[in-house]
Amino acid sequence: MFALMREKGTNLIDDLTSGLVNNMRFSDRNVLYPPEAEVKPGKGVLPEWFYASFKEPNGHSELDTIHMYITQEAMFEELGELMMGIALVEMKHLDKLADLIKDLGGELTRSNNTDKVKYGDTPAEAVRIAIDGELKTIAEYERITALTAALPPSDTTRYTLSLLAKLIADEQLHITLLKGWLSGDQSKL
Repeated sequence: MFALMREKGTNLIDDLTSGLVNNMRFSDRNVLYPPEAEVKPGKGVLPEWFYASFKEPNGHSELDTIHMYITQEAMFEELGELMMGIALVEMKHLDKLADLIKDLGGELTRSNNTDKVKYGDTPAEAVRIAIDGELKTIAEYERITALTAALPPSDTTRYTLSLLAKLIADEQLHITLLKGWLSGDQSKL
């Protein structure tokens, strides 16, 4: 009888949620999260680069979008599955960014403010707001990708670039799904 032994301290829930999210239709299965790597401060990648994407109250940070999608799911029954599915993927994004910020020596603040989150008054308006937020998020991740790609290669830069590629791929898929909902094209859902 053979058994795999796990290291003490390994987060089994993290493994479970990664497996779940990676196999949902709301996550780009063609681009996976990078394997754990030794990410260290002082390799050029700055934790501050990720603060706006992590939880800054800007209406499109990962934390703001989680709040937005969950609220829209409750507000508009016809958007329920789509918004909750995307919210689950965004939760994994937030988790991965938190780990990266911490590994880079950054600080995770405890305060939260969702005042800039918009929800929409109709399902179509909610979806248009979501698409706009996804586009802003992609633009921010592309900006950070350019900064990181300009640095000398290291485990830290390689991991960061791989993580950003996964985040961008998921956000692009979200736009496709949201546009599919708007157009009534069920094949894109």
